[in-house]
Amino acid sequence: MNTVEELCTLISSKITWGRGEEPQQLSPDTPLLEQGLLDSLSIMQIVAALDAQAGIVLPDTEIVAANFRSPQALWGVVENIRAGAAL
Repeated sequence: MNTVEELCTLISSKITWGRGEEPQQLSPDTPLLEQGLLDSLSIMQIVAALDAQAGIVLPDTEIVAANFRSPQALWGVVENIRAGAAL
């Protein structure tokens, strides 16, 4: 995973869209929690997918609502984890 747009695609694939509702294209600034797009299950699916698909392990301390407010917020966490791993 190299861009916030790729993260948007991953997040979109883990959202349970309503019956008959077409999946939306998410932007980096989409307010995920405000729009009710994420629940605890979808958050854990995103965390698991980040690990499985990108090798990014989110520490439990980073699995908080503030980091899932938007794809851009989560992308900031991903970049911080990568920067820490590079040290």
